[in-house]
Amino acid sequence: MKKAKGTKILFVCTKPYQYLIARLIKEGGGYEPCDILILNHFHEAEEFARKVRETGVWKKVFYIDDGQLDQYKLALHPLRKYFFYHGWKKLLPSVLADTSAYSEVFVAHDFVAVEYAIMRKFGSENKPVYLYEEGFGNYINNSTHSRWHMRMLKRMAPLLGLPGGYFGSLRWIDSVWLQRPALIQQDRQNPIRKKTRGLPMTFNRFLAIPRIVEECYRLYPELSEIDRQVAGLKEMSVVLTDSFLDTVPDRAAYVRDMKAKVDEAVGRSDAPMFIKQHPGEKRDIDAVPGKILTLPKKLPCELLYLVILKNGIRKINLFSFGSTAILNLYDLCKSDNSLDIYIFDSLRMEEDVKMIADRFCELAKKHQIAFQTV
Repeated sequence: MKKAKGTKILFVCTKPYQYLIARLIKEGGGYEPCDILILNHFHEAEEFARKVRETGVWKKVFYIDDGQLDQYKLALHPLRKYFFYHGWKKLLPSVLADTSAYSEVFVAHDFVAVEYAIMRKFGSENKPVYLYEEGFGNYINNSTHSRWHMRMLKRMAPLLGLPGGYFGSLRWIDSVWLQRPALIQQDRQNPIRKKTRGLPMTFNRFLAIPRIVEECYRLYPELSEIDRQVAGLKEMSVVLTDSFLDTVPDRAAYVRDMKAKVDEAVGRSDAPMFIKQHPGEKRDIDAVPGKILTLPKKLPCELLYLVILKNGIRKINLFSFGSTAILNLYDLCKSDNSLDIYIFDSLRMEEDVKMIADRFCELAKKHQIAFQTV
C-alpha cells in the first residue's frame, strides 16, 4: 500500500498539450493544492511558464532547463543507457531534492530523463506515481527498432528498470490516465492494459467551462490573432507538421509540395493553408501572404476548437503525419461532422516517421475515425 505523505500534488509537463491535460485532471479531480514543473522541451517554454504562473491556478510553478540531456541519452549505447537511467539521482532537479511536501506526482513520460528521475524519487519514497496522456504515443508501441536484437532489448527493458516501447510499462508507474483507456484495455498484447484508467472529465466538457476558455485566451493571446485571421472564413485547411521537418534539406520545396497536396485534396487553390508546426521544431516555416499562414508553435491544436466555435467555421480540413490533435479534434467536432482528416502518405519522410504514421493509421481505424491518405 502506497503511503500518502505531504499534502501537495506535483505535475510535470513537457509540452503545451500536456499542460491542458494536467489542467483538466486538476480541474476534474478538484485537486488542491498543486504545483507544476515545466521542462524546456518546447518553443518559448520559459515564457509559457511565466504566463502559467500569472494565472494563479498553481501554488508554485517551476521551470527547469534540462538542456540537451535527452539528446545525449538517445545517442548512448544500450549498456551506457542502463547506467545513465540508474544514475537517476544525478538527473533530479535541485528543487526536488526534498519532496516531503508532496503526496503524489503526475508525469507525462517514463523515458524523459528528468521525469524518470522524479518517478524514481517518488517511487523510492513509496509515493504514488501516475502517468497521464502525452499524445497518441500512449496508445501504440513506440519502438522503431528494425534489428531483432534491439527489438528484444526494448521488450526486456522494463524488467531492467528501463523505459520500454509502451509508455507507463515501468513498475514505478501505478496507473496511466488516458482519454481513451478502452483502446488499450481491449488489446491483450498491451502490457499496460491493467494500469489504464479514464480522465476525471472529458475534453469537450473541460473546454466548455467559461473560466477555462478565458484562461486559455490569457495563456495564448495568439488565439485572438487567429480569430482575426479567420474572420469571414467558413472553411479552414490546417497542416500539422512534425519535428523531422528540421532535417529536410529543401524545406521551402517540401512546404510547396504540402500546399499542392492540400489544394488537390480540397479541390481549390485559392484558399490559404494554415501551418501548425510541431512544438519541438527548431526552424520556423516562412509565411506566404494569402497562401501560407503560420499558427503559433506552442499553441495546442486542440484549442482551434475554440476558434471554430467563436467564428462559426463550418469545416476544418486537417492534414497530418499522425498526431494526437486528430484524435482530440475528431472527438470535439464529431457531433456536427465538421472535420475532414487527411494523412500524408506520399510525401518524403524518414523510415521511423513512416512507421509511426502507419501505426497511427491503425489506431485511427480502431477509434473508428474516417480519414484519407494523400
